[in-house]
Amino acid sequence: MDKPAPDPPARPADAGELACLLHLVCDVCGYLDPARGAAPCARCGTPFPAGPGSSS
Repeated sequence: MDKPAPDPPARPADAGELACLLHLVCDVCGYLDPARGAAPCARCGTPFPAGPGSSS
């Protein structure tokens, strides 16, 4: 019988918040693109929607 997956290690109380990279993920193909917003997705070419504060 398979053992259940162990719980992830506990974070120290002073570790702060985890970084959220969701705004860098292509909605179509799921590629994590650090240049998101500056150009279409590097993997699939889908244009990224205009974010807050953009002029388009």
